[in-house]
Order: sequence, then C-alpha cells, then structure tokens
Amino acid sequence: MVIRGTLDLEERRRSLTELLASSGVLRIEELAMRFQVSTMTIRRDLDALEDLGVVRRVRGGAVGGGAEPFAARRRRAAEAKARISAKLVSLVPSSGAICMDASSTMSRLASTLTGTRGLSVVTDGLETFRILCRNSDMQAYLTGGQQDPNTGSLIGPLASATLRQFSFVRGFLSATAVNARFGSSEGSAGEGEIKKLMAELSEHVVLAVDTQKLEAGAAARCLPWETVDLLVTELDVTDARLDPFRDRVEIL
Repeated sequence: MVIRGTLDLEERRRSLTELLASSGVLRIEELAMRFQVSTMTIRRDLDALEDLGVVRRVRGGAVGGGAEPFAARRRRAAEAKARISAKLVSLVPSSGAICMDASSTMSRLASTLTGTRGLSVVTDGLETFRILCRNSDMQAYLTGGQQDPNTGSLIGPLASATLRQFSFVRGFLSATAVNARFGSSEGSAGEGEIKKLMAELSEHVVLAVDTQKLEAGAAARCLPWETVDLLVTELDVTDARLDPFRDRVEIL
C-alpha cells in the first residue's frame, strides 16, 4: 500500500516504527516508494529513530534497535542530560516519596542526590536503583517485574503492584519521544503502561527530555499533556524550539 506523501514528520516516523514492529526490517527504497518521499528523507528519518534507540541502521535500511547497553544510552546526549539533571535536582523534595523511571536521564539525577535523609525513591530501573543504593541517606525501592528486552526497564503486573503501594509527591519521567499535540510516547506498550501508572500515582509529574526527542515519534503513546505538570529540557526556556509546547505545559 502506498501512503500519501503529505504525512507530517511525526506521523511518518510513527508509521515507520509501527512497520518495524510488524516486519522487523525497513528498506529505504521500499519506504521511499511507500511514503512517496525521497530516499534522503527516509535516511534522515531512520537516522533520527536510531538516535532514539528505536532502530539500528544497516546497509540499505534499518532493523530493530534491540537491547542497547545502558552505558551507551547514558553517553548519548550526555551534555544535554547533565544540564537537565542540574535543573531536576532543585525539584526533588527533601522528604516523602518520589518515583523515577528507568531512563538514563533519571540515572544521572539519582547520582546527584544529596541531603535526602527523609526521602524514599521508587524506580523500575536496575541501574538507577544501584546508584540510589549508594546513598545511605535515602530509602531506595526497586519495583521488580519482567525486564523489557529493549530498554531494560522493569514492566508487568509485579512492577505495577509495587508502585500501587506508594503515593508520590513527584514523579520524574522521561520519554522516547515527545509531540506537541498528544504528549509523550514510548518504544513499547509495556514501558508506557508503567510510566502512565507512575504519573497517575504522582501529585506532580515532571517530564524531562533532551531536544532530539522533541517532535519525534515512537510506537506507543504514553502521557497526554493534561497529565504532565512540567516539561524540562536542556534548553533555555526562551528557546524557539519550545514554542510548540508553551500552550500545553509549563516549561523549565
């Protein structure tokens, strides 16, 4: 089936992600014909999806991104994530309970926390949990659950059951992609469900992403803007790249 070439960038990349899920491989020439765009456009799309960890580029196309080592994820956009973490640390309360997802951005935040003797932190990320456990001032909890093969995050009924034992003052979440119209999205429905639950159980939800994730697309929709209280990026709040989001959410 040929898809009209008037799909916008986000819709096309979402369609690419869905095609990958169904076929396991993407071919540049075939995709250019299918979407009625140039092969250069498809290459840019695949490069952007590779940056997000959704695909892995191969000769002539792309295949599923597969399980990427956490250290590699942490190195990607490292400078941007460091700036985001510096903003986030001021938002961490001194007491109560918070949750953090399994993203590399949140692992950076975890490594900066100090003076948190009255704080409890719940995460679905193994690496983030290990970092939190180095800080004897706080109580760290790991959700347990089934490990997502692509992200390493813990998902499923056991993870959900653990989360439901808590009420969070603040939820710190990241995303595979963020769109100004509908909010965040994830590479897998399982991970999306855990993040939805974290947001549901949190009084205040912080969504933290670097700019390469803005206006990108991923397969599973996650948080609509009405469930997000604050968007945090590495950019200055006056940056024009944030303009599409200003009417949707508060920005830091």
